[in-house]
Amino acid sequence: MSYGLGLSEKKQARQRRSRFFKFIFYIALLAGAGTYGYYEGQANAERRIADIEGQVIALTSENDRLNDQARAALDKQSAALAEARVWRDKFENEIPTGAVRDILTLVQQRINDGLEAERLQSLITLAQNSQNCDPAPETKRFIVNTPIFSSPGNSVSLGNGTITVTGKGKSAVNAENRVEAWYDPNEPVEITFTQLGGQTEQLSGVLPLHKSVVFGANEYRFSILAGKQSFATISATRCDFP
Repeated sequence: MSYGLGLSEKKQARQRRSRFFKFIFYIALLAGAGTYGYYEGQANAERRIADIEGQVIALTSENDRLNDQARAALDKQSAALAEARVWRDKFENEIPTGAVRDILTLVQQRINDGLEAERLQSLITLAQNSQNCDPAPETKRFIVNTPIFSSPGNSVSLGNGTITVTGKGKSAVNAENRVEAWYDPNEPVEITFTQLGGQTEQLSGVLPLHKSVVFGANEYRFSILAGKQSFATISATRCDFP
């Protein structure tokens, strides 16, 4: 009996040791897994931190690049605005305006019409503010032609017969909506100035009309006003030209 009991106790002791070592093994295994998980997690965290730091560096570099581009664009814009102001000031200072611009336009027009530049330059040189004009204007009246009534004799001569003036306009309409023979002074008329030799100048619009015409060495300043029925009145002041 005592021998069998001793074997049983030894067997139980081995079982206890086996369970103890298994327990220690499991504890060690768990500790190793925990340690591995800890260090692996730490490594992952460090890798993520490194990745984030890399992204931060890349984003910072891109931000710096964009800021440099923005500053360069602002510098270009400032330079362009400064250049635009320079050209604007140059335009305002050098481009003629007002009466000077009108004179230059007229000069260009006369040159395009065939007037020699030397002749125009000579006339401009001779021009002066004071002029030698006749003491009193020459005033006459004439019949304005209409589609109903027109005659070659409906004209008037001025400047000792050197200029002939004729006019034509629209027929007046009476209260009964019937066309009359005389012209309507409220409608545009066309006035023609003809110099001896055939040179002509024309003027159109609603009366009164004013025009300065140069024929040779004379400048005529005309004023045409509406007169009595069928008539218009013209006044001409002659001045030396230029």
